[in-house]
Amino acid sequence: MTEKPKPPSPSQVRAERQRAAEVPPSGVRRPRDLDEWQDFISQAIEDAMRDGAFDNLPGKGKPLNLNENPNEPPDMAMANKILKNNDVTPPWIGDRKKLLEDVESLRADISQRWEWMRTDWAAPTADRARLAARWTGQIAVWTGQIDKLNSRILDLNLTLPIWRMELLRVHLADELARIGAAQKLGGEE
Repeated sequence: MTEKPKPPSPSQVRAERQRAAEVPPSGVRRPRDLDEWQDFISQAIEDAMRDGAFDNLPGKGKPLNLNENPNEPPDMAMANKILKNNDVTPPWIGDRKKLLEDVESLRADISQRWEWMRTDWAAPTADRARLAARWTGQIAVWTGQIDKLNSRILDLNLTLPIWRMELLRVHLADELARIGAAQKLGGEE
């Protein structure tokens, strides 16, 4: 029996197409497009693998060391390794997390108190003057809390090693607008 010839592999087909595309009938070479470059590179890698070019690389069979952070300054590597080995985070991470929790807590408080105020305001027997005074007092309390939060945010932003981690300051008017709350109740909305 005669043995049928093996069909060409996909990489052989790509290589043949590439060779045919390299020299057009006019004899003038045209620039390769992205697909041709990818095919060329894939073919070169496959040829190198077949020839054993990757067989004797240093570290073959050993796990990769993925613990090194390329973005970490060399002078901080030892300190960060000690912190990590002892399950301790840098202080700025804990401070940032606590500050974000405090901002979310303030937002939840503003939202909840606005819902209560809207409910009380809508009641037919509501003493609106008293409710407006209470709301004005609550606005003053939040203003003080936001001033303290913004001071902490500024202090934290000065200690962060990565500028993209900086927190934006909190503004009461923006927080009230986010939930559709009024700064003043009564005729002065």
